[in-house]
Amino acid sequence: MICLKVLSLTNEFAEESFGGAGTAATGMLQMLDRWGIQQTVIVARSDWVTPRWDLRGCRMNVLGLPRSQYFGYLGMINSEAALQTFPELKQEWDLIHCHAINFIPLAYTLSKGTVPILYTVYSFLRKELGDGPEPELQAQFKIQEDLLMRCQRIHLISQSERNYLTERYPQYFSKTEVLPLGITCPQEHWQPESTNEFLYVGRLLDYKGIEDLIQAVWLVKQSGRQARLNIIGKGAAYYEDHLRRLVQSKKLGSWIKFYGWQPSSELWRWMGRSAALVVPSRREAYGLVALEGMSIGIPIIASRAGGLAELVSDSCALTFEPGNVKQLADTLRTAIDNPVFLKSLAANGHEKALSLEWERLAPRYLKALEKTRG
Repeated sequence: MICLKVLSLTNEFAEESFGGAGTAATGMLQMLDRWGIQQTVIVARSDWVTPRWDLRGCRMNVLGLPRSQYFGYLGMINSEAALQTFPELKQEWDLIHCHAINFIPLAYTLSKGTVPILYTVYSFLRKELGDGPEPELQAQFKIQEDLLMRCQRIHLISQSERNYLTERYPQYFSKTEVLPLGITCPQEHWQPESTNEFLYVGRLLDYKGIEDLIQAVWLVKQSGRQARLNIIGKGAAYYEDHLRRLVQSKKLGSWIKFYGWQPSSELWRWMGRSAALVVPSRREAYGLVALEGMSIGIPIIASRAGGLAELVSDSCALTFEPGNVKQLADTLRTAIDNPVFLKSLAANGHEKALSLEWERLAPRYLKALEKTRG
């Protein structure tokens, strides 16, 4: 057992988890807790009006800070206010683990240039958000790049992300390490109710390929087959409206339904009964939703985009070229016409998910913490 006192800084944790990064951070920190790492977790809380300490797991103290009081421009934490309210944070840490750039001022203050910082990069902002000229975007990019420079160790979640870093920031390659994200396998199991009802789960963003998926469903319908699609997730109002208009323009209103954000318990229920989970991303750092689907045994239809291609191979899923609507339509038709083949792929995917359970990954993460501490 490693004796480490770690300060972990994250935007999302447990019930304040909105997506893949939050799910991953939660699973990772809970795994480290079970392995005896003493952690203090600071998380931004969206709907709280007063800060609060909670004891979680075995030895994990969680401090929730209301966003309205402790976070300002660009969502950055007011470290002075936080430390005035909670002076106990000014203690000797062995390691600061940063999961989100808006905690950088606090990380630098408490590090004092001597406590090592481990930065888990869930996405490179210039790649995810597009390298636009807007001042606020550029400010976020520079903040992340400053952390890449000043941290002692960089945890990347796929080889694809390391390739990007090597091209864009080769000077930091020597302090990177690739560790896959894990999964806490649920109790649910795949029990489909049809062979033609597909599911999308995730944020509604243009690079997630949802428009491609809608177009592919239309092509499937044009070929004489019946395909249904349920979309679970939220996005900006203008983009949701755009997707709904696209559905209506293709006269697919009876076949494609939007269900907004759903709690985790409902997500597992949707996955358990759908014919397949479709992950049509045009770019992806990892693809945690695909891993979640694999963990309950649902067949996966996924693009070969970035880190997603490392997670989901042809041996355990139907795959297609990112952005290729015709190939995506072909995979949907294959799924409808070959349910037995689809089931065999799902079984392989489930085995892959089991190999990525957090407990199996724990030794590698503990070694990374030790290496960061030096």
